Amino acid sequence: MRRIVVFALLIWAVCGPPLVAQEIADGSILRLPPVEEVFAAPLSPAVQSPAANPPPPALPMPAPPPTGPALVVANSQPRPEVIAPPDTPPTPTSPDSSLVEDHIIFEDTGWGFWTPAFWDPWEGNVELGLSGTEGNTETFNVRLGLLAKHKTETFVQTLQITSIQKSANGETTANTYLVDGRLEWPMPASRFNYFMHGLIEYDQFKAFNYRFSGDTGLGYEFIQNDFTTLVGRSGVSASQEVGGPDDLFRPELLLGGEFKHKFNDTHSISGKIDYYPDVTDFAVMRVNSQASWEIALSAVWGLSLKLSVIDRYDSRPLGKRPNDLDYSTLVLWTF
Repeated sequence: MRRIVVFALLIWAVCGPPLVAQEIADGSILRLPPVEEVFAAPLSPAVQSPAANPPPPALPMPAPPPTGPALVVANSQPRPEVIAPPDTPPTPTSPDSSLVEDHIIFEDTGWGFWTPAFWDPWEGNVELGLSGTEGNTETFNVRLGLLAKHKTETFVQTLQITSIQKSANGETTANTYLVDGRLEWPMPASRFNYFMHGLIEYDQFKAFNYRFSGDTGLGYEFIQNDFTTLVGRSGVSASQEVGGPDDLFRPELLLGGEFKHKFNDTHSISGKIDYYPDVTDFAVMRVNSQASWEIALSAVWGLSLKLSVIDRYDSRPLGKRPNDLDYSTLVLWTF
């Protein structure tokens, strides 16, 4: 009996009484329809069928990012405007300039110091000469040198290093080092150039240990073409000896010249001379000169044969001989 009562109450709660009244603001009575009338009511046009209400059109999908060998990083934030220098050529702009693409390029740095690009501005050669004897007389002679030149539109740098070592029966007979450096600034639309030159000399068998000298002045190109070069120089100079009986500072003048000629791809000659008279006594002078003849052996390997002569004359030998002459046959490697 209890179950029948509970079941009747549930039906009454769901279906409701025949009349459920609710008082509203205007005093009218709202009648709720029975459940069967609710389910029997026709559906609204909006939910009758999917065909009557087609779905909204699909939004266009964004285009995929461009692909390629370069790594591209897209930045959607606009960058601040950068004002280029006046001489910068204009660059084309994309239609959407607010998006900037950064291309990251990975570049191989190579071996740095040993890469050919590092030495491209310089040209020159390395020279080596050896001779010796064994038996009743033991001699060993070696000459090593370096010549490097760096030329641009505004200046020319030249560096020459020479080492001369000789021995006989275990005793040193020659021990000389020469370091020669020169800077030249060509004058625009002129054959003249301004130069600075320095020389450091070390000779174990001179009356002094070291001699430092420097000169500056003007040079003039008498001949300058692909085969022949003739340059004259004049200016002022000064020298200082260290470790000798006379370490005075000496002012000097300079008169000199340099000559080069290339006969063909195989043979070429060169020579230069610098004359330094003492300003206080023109009978006191120094003369440095050298000459060479080069014969190309292999253009592929950059090898040449060189016959060289170096002479240094000093009118004040201070108990030594005034001339120091060295002649050698050397092998050159050109870079």
